[in-house]
Formats: sequence, C-alpha cells, structure tokens
Amino acid sequence: MISFGTKIILVCAVALISIAESNAQCKGFVKKQIPKLAPFIHNGQINSSVLLSGDHAELTLTFYSGQTYRIMVGAQETLGDVYFIMKDASKGQLFSSKDQGKTDYWDFTVESTQQLTIEVIVPDVDAPSGLVPSGCVSILVGFKQ
Repeated sequence: MISFGTKIILVCAVALISIAESNAQCKGFVKKQIPKLAPFIHNGQINSSVLLSGDHAELTLTFYSGQTYRIMVGAQETLGDVYFIMKDASKGQLFSSKDQGKTDYWDFTVESTQQLTIEVIVPDVDAPSGLVPSGCVSILVGFKQ
C-alpha cells in the first residue's frame, strides 16, 4: 500500500512533468513563429505562455524613439480566435487586432521612447469534452534597421 506522503510526491512529479512538456512544446511553437516577423528583425526576446480558454495576459515593453516595430501574436489553434490590444501608459487603446480583421500583427513607428502594454485575450471556447482548452501564446517583437 502506498503511503499518503508517497501519493503526494507522485502527484507533484506528474504535475511537474506536464508543465515541463507544455513549456517544451511552447518553445517549439514560438521558434516556428519567428520567421513570420520578416522583413523585421526579431529582437531576441521570447515572450510566451500557456493560456487557457477565457484567459488574458499582459506584457509591458519599452519602445524607442524613431524605431519601426512589428508586434506579432501567435496562438495555437486550440485557443480559437485569440486577439491582442496595444495600450499606451495611460491605458488608452492604440490598436486592436480584433477591430482590424483579426490580424496577428501590427506595424508602427514610435515618435518618442515609451512603454506600451500588449494585452492578449483568449476567448471562451465551448469544450464539449468538458476539458478547458489550453495552448501556447507567443508575443514577438521585430524592428527595422
């Protein structure tokens, strides 16, 4: 018979293995997205997370004066029509991919150095199986030289 302490250790081990597998799959997904930034140059940062149906995530980044950027958000198909919103420091909306035909990127030039927030929204998806869908979401930043 397995003791209570051993059961807890086994459950924790299974959970850690699942998290490690999700992160590995997410890294592979993100690496496949990087070439889609072309003709922009990837900034070298990988921003990704495993999200669930109905989740949202925010990332605040600094963008530099006079630079032209491409923000690209990619998501695995299991999450449905993921979209993103760009906001300035006062939380004013600058862009919404949902309003622009669900595009997965936005090109823009920054007039002055500033921090902008990228909010990624995963819609609620009906799950006939009862399991909440999850998948990898990536936020990639490219710039022109």
